Amino acid sequence: MNAITHIGTETDPEAAKAAEIFSIIAKDLLEDIDRPELWAAFPQFLAAVPRLPEQARTALQVYARQDPAMVQAAVIVLALGAAHSGAVADAIGLLAPMLAVNPQSPLVTGVMFYLQGMADPANPKYRLEGKICPVPFQRLEVLETSSHLCCASFLKPTIGNLQTAGDWRDVWNSESAEAIRASMHDGSYRYCDKLACPAIQSDGLIPAAQLAARSAAWKQVVEARETKVDRGPEEVNLAYDKTCNLSCPSCRAAPYAADEATRTRYDALQERVILPMLKDARRVTITGSGDPFASKNFRRLMERLTPEAYPDLKFHVMTNGMLFTPREWARFPALHGRVELLSISLDGASAETHEALRRGARWDVMEENLAFAGELRRQGHIDAFHLGFVVQAENYHEMGDAISLCERVGADAVYFGRITNWGTFSQAEYARKAIFLPEHPDHPRFLAAMTDPRLRDERALIGNLADFLPEIA
Repeated sequence: MNAITHIGTETDPEAAKAAEIFSIIAKDLLEDIDRPELWAAFPQFLAAVPRLPEQARTALQVYARQDPAMVQAAVIVLALGAAHSGAVADAIGLLAPMLAVNPQSPLVTGVMFYLQGMADPANPKYRLEGKICPVPFQRLEVLETSSHLCCASFLKPTIGNLQTAGDWRDVWNSESAEAIRASMHDGSYRYCDKLACPAIQSDGLIPAAQLAARSAAWKQVVEARETKVDRGPEEVNLAYDKTCNLSCPSCRAAPYAADEATRTRYDALQERVILPMLKDARRVTITGSGDPFASKNFRRLMERLTPEAYPDLKFHVMTNGMLFTPREWARFPALHGRVELLSISLDGASAETHEALRRGARWDVMEENLAFAGELRRQGHIDAFHLGFVVQAENYHEMGDAISLCERVGADAVYFGRITNWGTFSQAEYARKAIFLPEHPDHPRFLAAMTDPRLRDERALIGNLADFLPEIA
């Protein structure tokens, strides 16, 4: 970040004061975390420094195209100034282009969440104080070079790297992990992507008193505002092997299969960290990164997680479904009767759409395998069967049809979620696919698709698209 310009302020004390305060705010916004306490205190800045928005406009002119961080700070200051002056809709409009460029930034999404809360003050989802998300106290997501306390698309900051850590407990209770849990206690949720988190968007966070009533352990966590968790994670998502038999554009730019050296490294991680850590876990998710049946490492791991060695462990199996055949199912007896949830990714309800968005998939094979999964569910061999649907410009028109497909194949639900940019798209490409962004040219058609009565079915899990469901008259 460049130094803040003080041009023309030498003989103008008020301008100099505005430049100084803007400089302090801009430096504070370098860290990519939400600052709800700063947004709420902004009227005080405006009262003390009325020319602060003027300085922000100057910064926009001076630093355009040469200092994105300064430009971002200036836009945020202008948006907050407008909102606290009564022009909330204008403030949201000011920030919208920045959100399109930085859709996963906790800072940018946090400001937008705050502004949306100002526009809809009666909506309880915008009041996070006094609510506790239990996920960071229970879950560990293991990526190849980082670990997270929730899905990385909802909770971006890493808490450490299990590949290099001496002990998994050092990651589980790292300084970053404790800071994230502290943000649940203070109600800031400053590290979370508030626009993407399904729990926040659906007003699904739990009141602290209600969580404390669940057990003595939760009572201690809530009342003592604990951030260190002595027990290991109850839920572990293994997402370090990206090996997959498909190359879906929403996930990757090209096919990927781990080479021998990489598989050896994964094997060492599984022996040293994963297998011991899962002894105390209640659920393991395989996999949030590729396909479990395409990965040699995950196949070996599933074979070893037997009910004799891990009697309390249940599975959440996430797959694209192409390899989920009766023959493959028979090869993994450790899964039988222990799958708490089978989730099959399905980004279309027709051959044309699904095969376009799931490169390498064949719809006829999918139909057979979906029917097999439904039969396993009907016979009680798996506890629940869900379909996953990543909503984007190419498939939003089939959301209702996905519910009909769900019913036809015997699935319990369809989870709909916004497409995430995992680095596979340019900013322009992502903006073209993100149909849920208000500035998308086809956004009105998306809103029309959201009126489909099938999306009101109990099997429709709308998640972070809940705001787009029309109110019932």
